[in-house]
Amino acid sequence: SLDRQYTRACSRMETGAGRDGAPGVGAPGGGASVSFAPGDPSSKLLELERTLAAKDAVMEPGVMDSLRTYVASGGKPEAAIELLSENYRGYAQMSSLVCGWLELTEETEPSAHKHAGRAAEFSPLSPVAQLKDRGGDASAAATPRYYGDEDDTPQGGTTAPRVEATPPGSGFAAGGGAGAAVAEALEGWRGRVRRDETFFLEQLIRKKFDPRLVDAVKGRPTWLTQLLHSDRGRGVLFSLAEKHPDCLLITVAIQHAWQHGHADEVKALGPAAASYFSIFHELLADHFRDLIGAGDDEARLAEATSAIRTACCQSLATYLFAQMMLADLANGGDAGLGGETSRATQSSAFATRVSQELRAAAAEAHGAGVVRRVAPLLAASDADARAATVVGDLLQAADDFKKRKNTSAHALAETTRKLRAMYLDDEDDASQREKSFEKPSTAPIRAPELLRALLDEAFRWDPNADPKRNADARARCFDLIAFATCGEDEFSETRAKLAAVFEWCAGTTRGVALCLEEGSSPFLETITHPVPAAGALAWVKSAMGNPEHYKQVHAAANTAAYLHVVSEICKAHVRLRLEALETVTAAIAAMGKGANEQTHLATLDVAVELVEHGLVLPALRAATDKWRRVVDPSHLRYFAGEVLEVAGPPYSGAFAAAALELLRAANAGKGMTRACDEFVEQCRRQRARGALQPALSKDLDEVLDRLAGSGAKGR
Repeated sequence: SLDRQYTRACSRMETGAGRDGAPGVGAPGGGASVSFAPGDPSSKLLELERTLAAKDAVMEPGVMDSLRTYVASGGKPEAAIELLSENYRGYAQMSSLVCGWLELTEETEPSAHKHAGRAAEFSPLSPVAQLKDRGGDASAAATPRYYGDEDDTPQGGTTAPRVEATPPGSGFAAGGGAGAAVAEALEGWRGRVRRDETFFLEQLIRKKFDPRLVDAVKGRPTWLTQLLHSDRGRGVLFSLAEKHPDCLLITVAIQHAWQHGHADEVKALGPAAASYFSIFHELLADHFRDLIGAGDDEARLAEATSAIRTACCQSLATYLFAQMMLADLANGGDAGLGGETSRATQSSAFATRVSQELRAAAAEAHGAGVVRRVAPLLAASDADARAATVVGDLLQAADDFKKRKNTSAHALAETTRKLRAMYLDDEDDASQREKSFEKPSTAPIRAPELLRALLDEAFRWDPNADPKRNADARARCFDLIAFATCGEDEFSETRAKLAAVFEWCAGTTRGVALCLEEGSSPFLETITHPVPAAGALAWVKSAMGNPEHYKQVHAAANTAAYLHVVSEICKAHVRLRLEALETVTAAIAAMGKGANEQTHLATLDVAVELVEHGLVLPALRAATDKWRRVVDPSHLRYFAGEVLEVAGPPYSGAFAAAALELLRAANAGKGMTRACDEFVEQCRRQRARGALQPALSKDLDEVLDRLAGSGAKGR
């Protein structure tokens, strides 16, 4: 028996001698075992004994092959049995037991949070077991036993999606009744995250992963091949790629997946794959195809643009490469798209737009100064490179001016003069030196960042400054703005409108009221053009964003006029609505809680108009994240109520979430307004039938139930 063999093995280990006088062979990891192999200790049997004497060797996938080889080579079966039984530890079974405990004690995931009563509560039992437990006929809905070819053991393996093999004639095939109900429940039950050994092992790896220890392993370990061929093994490595971009193991995994037909997995990594140029340039080409194929679909355009921004801002190298491809596409080249030039004009506009957004994203990721310094490298000519250098200097001077007030005013004015001299007739002999070079294109001065800096400089509100003192510097800004936006054809007309708008706005500081009557106001007629409208909006933002504005004699009248200007600009210019929202935010921050209620509500009314014009989510997020700090909660409730008055069902999950966040920030309750109560009830109805997508988070579910006055019972 095994007991007697175990006793004899112990006595042999004590004496240090094996059967037939052969020395004992130590098990790997320090465990002792007994050798039954006759002859030379270096024989093949000794090697096989070492394999069979390893801890939990009986659990290894190749143990049967080892046994066959051992017996075929003259080994005794009873010796093999003793080695396997003696060194069995049951680590896998103990791990399964602990994982079962963890599964029972772990909270359910948010995605399993439903609102369909008791039937939706989480249960570790399958729907079939639940039906049987309640006295139902479980045989009508027998649980399928086949799950496809998969291996979910801790050793890894390919984990293909489960394939249910429905037994013929079962309740599933018949449909209807209890069988159909259980079949539907069973599908949802199996769709949940499987908390098996691999699941908890993945969690442990993500928590304890140390790239230094992994990269210190020499050679190619035997487990690496299994890991790379396992879907879940690659998945856990890919989940660590963004956090550990320099890990050699993750690099090998990404390249192995790319070369062995798992390109979709690598593409799903997004920015984490940008470190590998052989992969990055193909991903970028795919993003460009998506961009061009989006056409006029704003949702697809936004998705493609976001993908490009995310992939290309990981490093300056990827940023430069993407900008060069975008420049080629904007100039009519193929940019690696295989000669698809049928939409050349549209592609050029898309490329320019994405290039500007990419530059802004790179500035946030790496710093505006770094992006400005590399801008000359992307210029199409030497003249453009020189202009890009001056543009970078001007933007840096503008930033310094905002931080250090008047200490950088001279540097800003001098840089503006230098940039103007590159494009237009010189004002003096000193700037004639700039004309010795080739005139640059308008591309460097059409950067949105530069245009905003020039507008801020030209339309700065300062009640104590003499308008004539800075007239020359302002005129240069007008020249550059007009030339950048209209070129030489409409330069004079645009410049004249900019100057006129400034004079009208500057007059308000001296008590001269703006003429805002419909049909008879030259000011309103002028701001129907986008460039003068942008200038007027810059003035309003500078004025209403300055706390000193509200201390002036004409503050009340000017504030009303400025808000009317913002309202008119929102109606006429779609592209300026986001800037208008920033103006409202700056005004609310500047006036604080000290301003009178009428001024606050009038400003919030302009924000409601922005929501009516389509700027919904940005306005709600601004109110929740920024206004709540400086606005009385009652004013936030007023804004929320007005927004819900103009919004109508059915509501998207994104709008419902943003509105509930705002109502929570405003300390709203049931009965605040009729529109609010209707919104809450509609959201609850949509949630009950699963029509509120994406679904609300758990805390927003609680807010919704609180606003309904039902608490947890409302679920």
